[in-house]
Amino acid sequence: MIVLSRKRIMTSWANMNRMPLKKKEPTIRSFFSSSEDYSTSTLQFLYSFIYSQRSAEPFYIYDTKGYFQPLLKTSPILHFVKEAPAGATNIATTLSQMAPVVNTINLVSLKRTISSIFQYNGETMFKIDSFLSNFGLLRQTFDVGIVLDISGCVPTVITGVAKLQKRIGKKNLRIFVMTDEMEMLREFVTKGDPSWSYVSMMRFEAPTDKQYELFKTLSEIKLMQQTEYLACRLGSPLGKLLFLTSEKVNTESQVISVDGQGWKAI
Repeated sequence: MIVLSRKRIMTSWANMNRMPLKKKEPTIRSFFSSSEDYSTSTLQFLYSFIYSQRSAEPFYIYDTKGYFQPLLKTSPILHFVKEAPAGATNIATTLSQMAPVVNTINLVSLKRTISSIFQYNGETMFKIDSFLSNFGLLRQTFDVGIVLDISGCVPTVITGVAKLQKRIGKKNLRIFVMTDEMEMLREFVTKGDPSWSYVSMMRFEAPTDKQYELFKTLSEIKLMQQTEYLACRLGSPLGKLLFLTSEKVNTESQVISVDGQGWKAI
């Protein structure tokens, strides 16, 4: 016969009450995921983050292409998931619905929010600096950063840069050219003003693996972010991304709009 004391029974009951309860998984109503190129995906990422913050919703990311989790500093407000949450809405596909929210935020606030959350981790920065160092560009600075990415854009860029040079009264200009089109680069160098010097990371027979292409893009963007002036299509994802993340370009007067469009987030 087993006899249990009242004290022992009460102690056992108390221990049972102290057993940890299984943590309930949060219900995910929306998340971000994109399969676009780096510039488009990053712009979608930034707008989706801002929209989620304004809507008081947690920001979940399903990073299918590895553009964010491996590259960015960890943050308690960026929640990465290993698979697309069942039944949740991918807000990257609803940019038009974000427009009434994102377009009402002034440019200064947009840039401040983006710079606070979109920060590369130490490993990414090391790889970018190493990439730039291999091209001899680690400590190079430029007056103007231009993007040649659409057929017929070169004459517009040349005219815009010439007007800019006259406006700012600078005798010589150092220009960084971001392009994947060798023919456009040749046309720009051939027809541009003799007082301009040019640098580009475009190379014949460059590696075609995804890591090389990604860090070439990241390195080019870093150089473009440090120029005093930009020439790009403000209606394109890359143009918007460069304008929003630039460290020195803060007004439209510092941008040569190659497509003639003014600034508008979405």
